[in-house]
This record gives sequence, structure tokens and C-alpha cells, in this order.
Amino acid sequence: MEFDLWYLVFVPVLFFAGWWCRGFDQKQRGESEKVPEITTKGLALLLDGESDKAIDAFIEVVRVDPELTELERVLGNLLRSRGEFERAVRLHRHLYNRADLSDEERALALKELAQDFLAAGFFDRAEAAYRKLSSVPSEHLYALRQLLSIYVIEHEWAAATETARLLETQAGETHSLEIAHFYCERIDQALRAKRSEDARLLVEQLMKYADATPRAQMTIAKVAEAAGATTEAVRWWRRVIEKNPDYAPLVIGKLADAMNEQGDRAGALKLLLDTTERLSTADVMEATLSRIAAWQGIGAAETLAQSLLEKHPTLSAYNALLQIRLKGNPDDPMTKLVAGLMEKNGRKWSRFQCRKCGFLASSFSWHCLGCGAWESFSPKRVADR
Repeated sequence: MEFDLWYLVFVPVLFFAGWWCRGFDQKQRGESEKVPEITTKGLALLLDGESDKAIDAFIEVVRVDPELTELERVLGNLLRSRGEFERAVRLHRHLYNRADLSDEERALALKELAQDFLAAGFFDRAEAAYRKLSSVPSEHLYALRQLLSIYVIEHEWAAATETARLLETQAGETHSLEIAHFYCERIDQALRAKRSEDARLLVEQLMKYADATPRAQMTIAKVAEAAGATTEAVRWWRRVIEKNPDYAPLVIGKLADAMNEQGDRAGALKLLLDTTERLSTADVMEATLSRIAAWQGIGAAETLAQSLLEKHPTLSAYNALLQIRLKGNPDDPMTKLVAGLMEKNGRKWSRFQCRKCGFLASSFSWHCLGCGAWESFSPKRVADR
């Protein structure tokens, strides 16, 4: 009798469980059947420019069918492109931590997560993610390239040098130009911190890249000058002018001063005049006229400035003449007024411009903040070109 009672209770329970499971299965099937419809709706909203509603639709698709890992990745990309980095990180991190992913899918999720961190400016997290990604053979070189860009942004020049060398050996790429600049950056840091011995040791490494960029030759000269080796500095500055004459505006003043210190003022004057005649840029004229004014007097400098203006009727030459006249007669109201107007209106044209992206900088730079290119600035100002 007790067995019969237990049987009567158990059968209804089984019936209810079967009915509930059937209803749940139908519900799940019904929701799954909605996936194509919701996806189509999301795409239509995206094409119509209603990205907020499109994102909501895609989130609903992912909720209904968690197996759609590709859609989850795309959704994260869409959030990242909209600047919603926190939501993108949350989505890609959830995807990366899923236990049912294949190694390939997990690597793709990690790649997207690293891009989220990089776009959001979390460079330390991006670096950690790309380091982990570099252990995946198919993504190794891509991860190294991304790490290199992060090290440049964060001015981690030693790590950037090592990564660039890895890319040279493992990808067959050439990074001599970048490595030379990385060494120059490290030497500049050492000189600013008055670590002369570190600068000297780094110059020994930089010597291998001396012909990669004129900056390497200028940096070697700078270290020699700081060590009191003026003759060595002069030799390297001359090499810059001989091999890369367009970069003369960056070194001509220092070279002339060094030659003057060595007792060769006549040679320094000849160098200044020859370079001014050949280039006639604002920086070269300023270097020449300021030294002639100091060595031969304001009158000689004004005569030369007048001659330059007649030969090269440019705003730069006219401004140089005004500045010399202002030095000779600082109280002249008209000269002061015109010189002030020239300075005010000439700022736009006295800047340096990146040849790749057009970014304008008030001072010459070896690295463009706009596009990240090395050695893309012309040593001539916009007005001079």
C-alpha cells in the first residue's frame, strides 16, 4: 500500500517535469528562431545611423544565442568605435573568459581586448595583453608591432629598441631608422640627467647607425661637445652639412660657434655666408646675422640683411632685416610696430609641417605627434618652402 501511494505521487511529478521541460524547450526554440530577425533589424538600424538602437538589438541577439561569438566580437568593436571603452572591455573580457572557446577564438578575443585597452589609453593593460598575445604563434608578429607602438608612445626607448630588433630578425623587417632615433632619445635623456658616462656608452651603440639619420650625427656631436671634444664635434657637424645639406639650419650656428672658439672666425664667417647664400631660410639667416652683429657690428649685419632681402624678397628675409634694425635702434616706434606685426602674423607660416600628415609644430621635431612617423618634418619652415 505504501508503495502504491509513493507511485501515485511520483507519476504526477514526472508528468509536470516533462511538461515544464517541453515548454522551456519551445521557449528556447522560439527565442532562437528570433535571432535572424533581430540581427537583420540591428543591421538595418546600423545602416540608418541609429547605432544606439543597433547595439541594443545585437546585445539581445547575444543574450538569446550565446554561441554567436563572432557577433559578440563585432559588437565589442562597435562599442569601441563609439568610444564606449568600458562596455567594450566588459564584453570582450567576458568572451575571453568563456570556457567553451577554442584556442583560436580565445586569441581573437584577447586581440580585441588589447585593442580596447589601447584605444582607451590604458597602455599598461594593453602592453600586458599584447605580451600574452605574443605567445600565440599566429599573432606573434602583430603583437610585437603593437608593443613597439606602445613603447614609443610611453617613451620606453630601451624596450622599443629590443622589440624593433626582434622584428628585424623574426619578420625580416628593417628598423634601422627607428632604432637610431631610439638611441638618440636615450642619449638625450642621459644628457638631461647629466649621466655623461651612460651617454658615452650609448653613443658607441649609435655609431652603428650613424648613416641612418642626420640626427645620429648631430647627437654624436652633441655628446662630444658636452665632453669638451670640440674638434670631434666639429667633424660630425660638418658631416651633417656635407651629407644632409637640407639639415644645415639645425647645426650651422653651433658649428660656427665651435669654429670661432677654435680660432677660425674667418672660416666660420665664410661657412655662414655660403650657407645663407645657398639656403636663405629663416633659421640660417638668424644664425648668420646674429653672429655677424656680435663679431662685426650691427651695421655689417644690417648691410647683409638688406642684400639678402634684395636677392631673396621673402617674408623671412624682410623679418630678419627688421630684427637687425630693431637691435640697432630699439626705440624707433615704426620699426618696433612693423616688427611686432610681422611676428604676430608670421607665426602660422613660421611653423614646421609633417610631410606625411600635415601636422604643424612650432618647433622642429624628429617624431610627428600627429601620425607617429619618424623624420617626417622638413627642416625648413612653411614660409621658407
